[in-house]
Amino acid sequence: MQQHTYTLDSWEDRSGHRMTWTFGYRGTAGEFGRIEVVYPAKRHGDRHVTEVSGDTVPATSFGGWAQGRKPSLHLAQLSVGGAGIRIKRNRWAQTRSGRALRLQVAGREYRYLATGRRHRDRALVRDGVEIRTGRQGSGARKRATLAVHGPADATDLALAAVMLGVNTRNLTRSGAVRAFFNRSLNWLEIFQ
Repeated sequence: MQQHTYTLDSWEDRSGHRMTWTFGYRGTAGEFGRIEVVYPAKRHGDRHVTEVSGDTVPATSFGGWAQGRKPSLHLAQLSVGGAGIRIKRNRWAQTRSGRALRLQVAGREYRYLATGRRHRDRALVRDGVEIRTGRQGSGARKRATLAVHGPADATDLALAAVMLGVNTRNLTRSGAVRAFFNRSLNWLEIFQ
């Protein structure tokens, strides 16, 4: 079984007004070439969009309700190579596997799930391929890793990379509870 690990370094652009600041990861992923993740690449009111671009990966974007700097899974929209992708999830499931995102891209079924209690450990899985993502460090030393198991292609890598710029805490029960209380407090601020 093929196995490769790619590392993307964090970056940030804090020039101008704070509403125009952008963050992300960039690096080289072997034969796939350069990959860059940008969040929020666009802002539309209370919605943020994360985008992935690179040498061989298809242009991929994920938009959702803003949770900090990243889009969340609430009201999520995914696009790969300009085609809209339907995202399914069971927000009431009790297990990590049950709470996984389910997507179908180019005729292939994918699951994106939490692999640990920490919100930094996730995996994108399809038949014969698994890409485990993780984030380590803080500040200028923050890095993201993509550990590829199996014969992954550019679409697989783009999907895993775009999820680095998405708030996926809802994929665990404890993360969903925290997200619910954060959203509730934000909505209360609207009415004051």
